[in-house]
Amino acid sequence: MRGAVMIMDEETGEILVVRNESHACIEVHIRGTRPDEYRLVRLARHEARRLAALVLYQAEKLGDLRLVPAAESREDDLKSA
Repeated sequence: MRGAVMIMDEETGEILVVRNESHACIEVHIRGTRPDEYRLVRLARHEARRLAALVLYQAEKLGDLRLVPAAESREDDLKSA
């Protein structure tokens, strides 16, 4: 599969990301530990780009030590009011 990206995950199996044969969408194949856990998600171009942006955004937040969980942040705002 030309242009395919495969990520191995020891817990859930494999994740394979490819363009479908007609190049109409992106297919995300997720293999679970059992055959009945297999999933296929088809994304249009804009959906795939949005998902990629969300993943990158959340990954960037992982490295930001200044962030606090939303519940704690709201509590601090209420105390200062």
